[in-house]
Amino acid sequence: NNSNEWSVTLLTLGTVSYSDTNLQLILDQPVAGNGLISLAHQLIAAKLNITAGASDSAVANDIEAADALIGGLVVPPVGTGYLSPSTTSGLTKILDDFNSGVIGPGHCAE
Repeated sequence: NNSNEWSVTLLTLGTVSYSDTNLQLILDQPVAGNGLISLAHQLIAAKLNITAGASDSAVANDIEAADALIGGLVVPPVGTGYLSPSTTSGLTKILDDFNSGVIGPGHCAE
C-alpha cells in the first residue's frame, strides 16, 4: 500500500481503475516487449506527478490519447493486455520526457 507516499489510492488507466497496490504491481512488472506495460509505467508516473501538483498543460492531450489507446485493456500483471511497442512508443516517449522534466514544469527540487 502506497498511501503514505502517493497522494491517491486509485488511478484510472484507459477505462480501468486500479488500486495503489495494483499500480505498484504494474510498476514492478518488466516491460518484456509489451508496449502497454511501458506506456502504463509512464502514464502512472505522469498522473501521480499531476496529482502531486505538476501542471499537465504540456501533456494533457497526450494523457488523453494514452488513455484512449489503452481503453479497456487490463495492464499486466493485473490482466493480460498487450499493445505493440511501435504503437505506444511515441506517447511513452512524450510522457517519459514529462516525467523526467524535459518538457512541462521541469524537474522538482526533491
